[in-house]
Amino acid sequence: MKRFIIGFIALAMIAASVQAQSLADNSYYRKSVELEAAARAAFDEGEYDRAAELAAQAQENARLSDEYVAMILSMRKAKTAIESAQARYDWATGVRAELRFAEDYAGATTELAAARAAFQAEAYGEALVHAYTVDAYLSGVTDEEALPAYFVVRELSRRTDCLWRIAGLPFVYNDPYKWPVLYEANKRSLPDPANPDLILPGMTLVIPAIENELRDGVWIDGKEYPTFGTE
Repeated sequence: MKRFIIGFIALAMIAASVQAQSLADNSYYRKSVELEAAARAAFDEGEYDRAAELAAQAQENARLSDEYVAMILSMRKAKTAIESAQARYDWATGVRAELRFAEDYAGATTELAAARAAFQAEAYGEALVHAYTVDAYLSGVTDEEALPAYFVVRELSRRTDCLWRIAGLPFVYNDPYKWPVLYEANKRSLPDPANPDLILPGMTLVIPAIENELRDGVWIDGKEYPTFGTE
């Protein structure tokens, strides 16, 4: 009776190992299949103790196989998430998010580095969280056509170019009363730093961003630009 009970337990363990097997072809899975076959052979030969021992080993290898498969799936998920986060980060870099969304961009930079470090440490669940956080930081970043960052003072036929008039241009600040911003940013390069009215044709003025707007390049006469302060 004792031998029969041992045999029954061995069969139960073999059945459990079969149910736990993963369909993935890995060394643990293949070993569990080999051990299962050996356990069945031992059982058929009446070697119930040996069958139980082999069945236990088969079950353990099936468990290791499941853990291995779960790890691989977690790794792939984390890898995909990091690649997606990197693509989003590269796009944000391309639209100069570090200027217009400095805090969010800095957070995304930190999280992307943390995701890669966690992935290297095989902490795939942690890497996944960091990768998702990159997307969260950059979710509010929007594409925006750049306004000019520099303006070349013009020689006008009927009137003199001045900081008041330049500040009022739609692609500068769309408001002449913001001329002091231009003055403060450029007074060191003026012929007389104490005189904001004295600017000369051909001078290149810096146009500082004042509302996190994207500014890049020198103003090109005739090119269409968005109007400052409008979405």
